[in-house]
Amino acid sequence: MKLAPLLGVTIVLSLTACQSYVNSPRAVAGRAESVKAFSDPLVARAFNAKPAIRFPARIAIAPQCAQARQQLRNLDAVGKLDALKKLPNVASITPLSSLVMSVHHENVTSDVILREAAAKLHTDAILLLKIDEHVTDGKIFAPLTPLSLGLLPNNRVAVVCTALAALVDTRTGYVYGTLERSAGKACLASSWDDFARNRTTERASRDAMMKLFSDVPDFWRSVVQAHRR
Repeated sequence: MKLAPLLGVTIVLSLTACQSYVNSPRAVAGRAESVKAFSDPLVARAFNAKPAIRFPARIAIAPQCAQARQQLRNLDAVGKLDALKKLPNVASITPLSSLVMSVHHENVTSDVILREAAAKLHTDAILLLKIDEHVTDGKIFAPLTPLSLGLLPNNRVAVVCTALAALVDTRTGYVYGTLERSAGKACLASSWDDFARNRTTERASRDAMMKLFSDVPDFWRSVVQAHRR
């Protein structure tokens, strides 16, 4: 008995069966339901992203605004980032330079552009950093206002800076988690000018970033515990 024709028939039947299974009404209906579950392909992509990080991991750091970039450099200058480089299961910490981005723009919002740049550096994840600033007016000793007759300064300006971070998978865009810490500084309105604003904002953003980075070690340990295979 010749085995070659029989083997060929078996392979054809096997492939036909697989194709029938993949394209069965049940499978087609399942894919259709999955598509209808999301209102937009971008939402579907984000929801279905899976973690692909490998340990020890190479992490790219990508500040997304001028304040975050400057505070990161300030912290690095005084050795405050050295602890991150020594975290367990971290192979390296690499700055994500705009020089390796396909689109050169100071405030890049597309995660695909950032992930492509991180892929060029062969990093496993990106730590995105940003600082938001909020300025508000407040009153000091408001009940004394009628008594002071304008002789005592009773107005102040408060600056609240919030440092934000998100750890994103380079390969898939999966978000491992986010961090957020705030710090505030105040200045008398009578002395509020460009110099006072810059100085107050600088101090608030510095404190917010230092708070944020103090939380990174515990955050990183939780990522390792959840995703290390």
